[in-house]
Amino acid sequence: MSDKSVSWIGYASIIVAAIPIFIGIYEYNANAQRDFGKNFLNQQNQVYEELLGYLGGISTAISNPDDSLSMSNYTKSKFNFNQLYYGKLNLYQNPNIEKLTDSLFNMVNSYDSSKSAGLQRQLLSNMIDSFQNKVYQLSVECKKSLKNTYDLK
Repeated sequence: MSDKSVSWIGYASIIVAAIPIFIGIYEYNANAQRDFGKNFLNQQNQVYEELLGYLGGISTAISNPDDSLSMSNYTKSKFNFNQLYYGKLNLYQNPNIEKLTDSLFNMVNSYDSSKSAGLQRQLLSNMIDSFQNKVYQLSVECKKSLKNTYDLK
C-alpha cells in the first residue's frame, strides 16, 4: 500500500472513533438541560403553590375579620406572603404574575389601613371581593406560566 492510503486509513479510523464521543457529549448536554428544566419547573410549581396558599389564607381570613382565629391566620399568611414577595418569588414570576402580585400586595396594605380607619362595611366588602377576584386571576396566570415554561399541553 502506498503511504497516501495508509495515512487516509489512519485519519478515517480517528474520525470513526471520534463520532461516538461527540454523540455522547451531545446526549449528556441534552440530558443535563432537560434535568435543569424539570428541576426549575418543579421549583416554580412549589413557589406558586406556596404563594396561592398564603393568598388563600389571607383571602379567607379577611372574609371573617371579627374572628380571632381568622386574624391569627391572616397575620401568619401575610407574613409568609411578604417573605415570598420579597424573596424567591422574583426568581420565577413572569410579568403578568408580577403585576397581579404587586396589586395584591398593595391591596393587603390597603386592607390593613382601611381596617384601622374603620371604613364602612360595604366598602370593605367590595375590597374583599376585589382581592378574592385577583387571587383567582393570579391562580389562572400561575397555571398558564407553568404550561408556558416548558410548553406543557
